[in-house]
Amino acid sequence: MVESSTLTDVQLSQIYAWPSSLTFRLNMLVGPTGTTTGDDGTSVSLTSAQDRRILRLIREDADVVLLGAESVRKEGWFFPPGGRMIVLSKSGNIPLETCPHPERLFIAHSLSSALHNLRKNEHKILCEGGLTTAELLHHNAFFDEIALTFRHEDSSAPEFIDFSEYQLLSELSEKSTEMTFRFWRRAAKPH
Repeated sequence: MVESSTLTDVQLSQIYAWPSSLTFRLNMLVGPTGTTTGDDGTSVSLTSAQDRRILRLIREDADVVLLGAESVRKEGWFFPPGGRMIVLSKSGNIPLETCPHPERLFIAHSLSSALHNLRKNEHKILCEGGLTTAELLHHNAFFDEIALTFRHEDSSAPEFIDFSEYQLLSELSEKSTEMTFRFWRRAAKPH
């Protein structure tokens, strides 16, 4: 397994390069018990500098970041550099007063509303969770690609994903934190 810290940003960008076709990609951090949050209720206590570096590189080219309202309430606003953010929220309980880019925000009250709001030129759709949003999107739109950071080698992947449908493209490690970074692409589109 390659140590991620030995790779340049260019090399990592090549590993995580987006295809030119419409792509739904899941990017998530998974803790030792399969959760996406640590003891503090956020991903902050689980993440590392390398994990944030990979996330930054993935987000750089995303047209849209799609996530659940709970993630925004707990983690804050982290817009992609040039893309939009779609937040799924049944209640509309979102801290809009702290949103740095309201002109690039769409609040969807349902998954169908979120998917309907995707624009024709938006091909790189990044779902960042949490688990509920990721599972909902996976069952209704399917992920073409999955990028998971495992906090520990024995962390378990989300149960709603059938990894037999995917091909492992990359597996990197960060020995100092015992993290692994795995990246899969769907072997064949579902019918």
